[in-house]
Amino acid sequence: MSPKPTFEDVANPTPAEMAAWAYAPEAQPPVAQDWDIIATRPAFGSLFLTFAADRRCPQRRFFLSCLYLLAGDAVRTRFWTMPEAVLSALTDEAMSVGEAWVGTWGARTRALLRSPESFEYEDWCDPSGLASTPT
Repeated sequence: MSPKPTFEDVANPTPAEMAAWAYAPEAQPPVAQDWDIIATRPAFGSLFLTFAADRRCPQRRFFLSCLYLLAGDAVRTRFWTMPEAVLSALTDEAMSVGEAWVGTWGARTRALLRSPESFEYEDWCDPSGLASTPT
């Protein structure tokens, strides 16, 4: 049995700590509330794409939800949390992966970028929103 993944500073996880947690089959969120909000940051966008696209990743759905949160929060804040060009580049990366879940996220995010007025908080920032219907 592999050891339980740990975080030196749960509020500032490293990519290595996120990867260890992502691939731990029985891992629970390290904090009881808002782990998705704590973990989601633009610098982890490509890493989250990798995890969400990997069918062997036990936490795949969590990371897909983080991608929706990342995109939704960027649009909601008028790109204060993540520049539009960075989010657009991440959608390009998602479309090039060739995996349905991240491809759908990329297509939905591109549509949101074209029509930011269509933003609905529950769709983009709640795990039971768009992330719950990955394709």
